[in-house]
Amino acid sequence: MIRAAALEDLDRLIDLETRVFGDQAWSQQELRFELSASSRTYLVWEDQVGILGYGGYWSGERDAELMTIGVLPEARHRGIAGSLLARLIAGADREGLQRMSLKVRVDNTAAIDLYRDLGFSQAGLCRGYYQPEDVDAWTMTRSLSSVGPGPVGSVSSNLSDRQERIIDHE
Repeated sequence: MIRAAALEDLDRLIDLETRVFGDQAWSQQELRFELSASSRTYLVWEDQVGILGYGGYWSGERDAELMTIGVLPEARHRGIAGSLLARLIAGADREGLQRMSLKVRVDNTAAIDLYRDLGFSQAGLCRGYYQPEDVDAWTMTRSLSSVGPGPVGSVSSNLSDRQERIIDHE
């Protein structure tokens, strides 16, 4: 089940962050800010076992930026990341935002493939974006339907096996 994330999820999300992102995980303070900020929208994927994945975006005046998305290793290959991302895109669209952007490691092919499958295209390269590894990041963007017809209104639920392995800052 996908639902809105809440501050009550903080401890479980810190655990998920650490297990998914390792030394690149957000701190408790950073994650608390993300969950509390009025300009942020976060969703969790939860089943009877607990929270298996989450993701969120920042809303600007016209644009949204995907901040993070991650799924526990043992819960991958179930379409969780693709479902979360589709719901986040739909949420940004419902807010009337015009575009969603993100940054992704150039070596994260599973994430890049998922983003492409959901309508994102490469817009630029940020050299040395991920530190301390000094790894480059692609900036990817997609239009939202609030700016007219395009690839946006058709977020498919038929996602391939690789699409749930999206980890934006892995």
